[in-house]
Amino acid sequence: MIGEGHAGETWYEATANRGAAREPLRGDRQAEVCVIGGGLTGLTTALELARAGVSVILLEARRLAWGASGRNGGFVSNGFAQSMGAVAARVGPEAARALYGLSREGTEYVRKAGAGVIMGEGWLGCLRYSDPAAKRAAVAEMQNGYGQEMRYLEMAETRELVNSRRYFQSSYDPTAFHIHPLRYAVSLAAAAEAAGAVIAEGSPVAAIARDGAAHVVRTAEGRVRAAHVVYCVSSLGRGLHRPTGRAVLPVATYVAVTQPLRQDVIRTRSAVSDSRRAGNYFRLIDEGRLLWGGAITTRVSEPRRLAERMKRDMVSVFPGLGAPRIDYAWAGLMGYARHFMPLIGGDGTGQWWATAFGGHGLNTTAMAGLLVARAIAAKDDEYRRFAPFAPQWAGGPLGRAAVQSGYWYMQLRDRLDEARAAG
Repeated sequence: MIGEGHAGETWYEATANRGAAREPLRGDRQAEVCVIGGGLTGLTTALELARAGVSVILLEARRLAWGASGRNGGFVSNGFAQSMGAVAARVGPEAARALYGLSREGTEYVRKAGAGVIMGEGWLGCLRYSDPAAKRAAVAEMQNGYGQEMRYLEMAETRELVNSRRYFQSSYDPTAFHIHPLRYAVSLAAAAEAAGAVIAEGSPVAAIARDGAAHVVRTAEGRVRAAHVVYCVSSLGRGLHRPTGRAVLPVATYVAVTQPLRQDVIRTRSAVSDSRRAGNYFRLIDEGRLLWGGAITTRVSEPRRLAERMKRDMVSVFPGLGAPRIDYAWAGLMGYARHFMPLIGGDGTGQWWATAFGGHGLNTTAMAGLLVARAIAAKDDEYRRFAPFAPQWAGGPLGRAAVQSGYWYMQLRDRLDEARAAG
């Protein structure tokens, strides 16, 4: 069961030291840019605009990074939720390499901006069934096609790091790392304010209207008049901008954190994930605790007995853990687009968007903030590389049902693959 006093609380919130809440927006304000959404993308956008000398006001409905930005697994690595093979099939090899380069820039931005909150280096990607040829080929594709530093590990090498009979071959990416995402958000906010950005919390946007060449963004107690509006709201606040709001599917995933452990089955401080199509991901964090994430569902409420469910999952992979107490367990609501790529763009009227970062890792939040800030401050058009992945209607309730059905189908395929490996 969840430890006393922690029910409903995330480990990130318990260890982030947010400080006092910022004041809500009050009265009439004017800025060149109004950023809506105080997650990692919105904060990066505001920070980079302020550094470029652009006046910017960021509006957050609740507290900074209270949604997916402060509730995720904390992984940072190059690439996207969509495979690079699928990306290349859609845009061509050269454009795919350019997109991968942008994702790499996002990774390095987080490494530099979040240097003080890095919790471990490297990422181990483990197969749940034996297929050395496929794993070697995947590693070679990333090395040769995208210049990605990566190493293939045989089963014995893999199990030396993660001692589980569930895992076989793996890949190791030394350029990846993992962080405390909420501490990172707090540091971005401080840097943005130091550069001149204004941040208002407790300021949900009620309406946005065009007024001549500007946009007027209204909250309960104030309004901002700005030439540019940037929507960074992901799966929350989807009603503010219809083109992207209808293109984002809210998908929940779950995270649990154990009591401090003394164990000898997870022998790496790197981030780890497995090959299940909605796979497990985990990492050792402060005090020897294990952070364990996994499962995907379109349900937005936390399931009953979440802690017990997560414990069963981790112990099925690592029975050597015994029966660890779960001190924290929570749900995180992510935003996915149908094509599993970020939505980044503008409509030519001063409205910009950067959203749908579910499943990508945190590199894309930085990448998107950089691209949008450069587009506004320097008229840079690199963001147009994401034009082939424009917002598409996600199907509404039928789309959510299709995603849930697809997840159940993926679970079935996972079981079949693993049963064949065991046989």
